Amino acid sequence: MEELNIAAVTKRSINGVFALVSRTFVIQLITFVTNFLLTVFLSPTVFGVYFVVSAAIAFLGYFSDIGLAAALIQKKEQITDQELRTTFTIQQILVVTIVIIALLLSNFIGLFYNLNKAGIYLFDALAIAFFLSSLKTIPSIILERNLHFHKLIIPQIVETIFFSVTVVVLAVNGYGVTSFTIAVLARGISGFIAMYIVAPWKIGFGFSREIASKLLSFGVPFQLNSLLALAKDDLLVIYLGKVLPLAQVGYIGFAQKWAFTPLR
Repeated sequence: MEELNIAAVTKRSINGVFALVSRTFVIQLITFVTNFLLTVFLSPTVFGVYFVVSAAIAFLGYFSDIGLAAALIQKKEQITDQELRTTFTIQQILVVTIVIIALLLSNFIGLFYNLNKAGIYLFDALAIAFFLSSLKTIPSIILERNLHFHKLIIPQIVETIFFSVTVVVLAVNGYGVTSFTIAVLARGISGFIAMYIVAPWKIGFGFSREIASKLLSFGVPFQLNSLLALAKDDLLVIYLGKVLPLAQVGYIGFAQKWAFTPLR
C-alpha cells in the first residue's frame, strides 16, 4: 500500500471528485439512452422477469457482504496482505456458498414465479455475474485506499458500455429475456478483466482469526445498517413478483428507474 502525504491526498481527492462526477455523467447518459431503447423493443413482461430475478440475486448477495470491505477502507493504519487475503477468503466462502445455493434453487425459483427457461437462465447468469463481481472487491479496496478514483471508474464505465450495447443489440433482434442474460454475463466478464488490468492483484487465500474478528466487529454492524434498504427495495420486488403479473412488475420497476433518474 502507498504512503500518502497531505499534498498527495488533497490532489487525489480533487481529481477523485472530477473522476466520480464524470463517471456519473457518462454512465447516466448511457443508461438513459439504453432504457429508452429498451422500452421500444422489450415488453413489460420481460422487464418484470429481469427486475424480479435481479432482486432475488441481490437479496442473496446481501448475505455475502458482511462489511469487510468497508472495514478495510476505513482502517486508519496501512492494510496488510494478510488482511486482504483474510477478507478475500471469507468473502469467497460466502459468495461461492450463495452461488451454489442460487443455482440449486433456480428451478424452484422458476416454478415459484412461473418463469420459462429463459427466465431461469437469466437467474443463473446473474448468479455467475455476482461471483465475478465479488472477485473485484480487493482491487477496488486498494484503489479506494490509495484514492485512485480515476482508475476505479474505468471498470464501471466498461461494464456499462458492454451491458448496454449487448442488451440493446439483442433486444433489437428479438431475443427478449435472453438479451439480459447475455448482457449481464458480458458486464461481469468485461468488468472483471478491466479491474485486473487497472489494478492487478494476485488472488490468494489466507486466514487469521484475530484479523477476522477485528474486521467483523466493524463490518457486521455496518452491514446491518442497510437491512432496511434491503427490505424496502429487493424484498418488496420479490413479493410483488409473486402477487402481481410480471408485466405489472415491469411497469413498476421501469417507473422507478425513470423516477430516480433525476436524482442521480
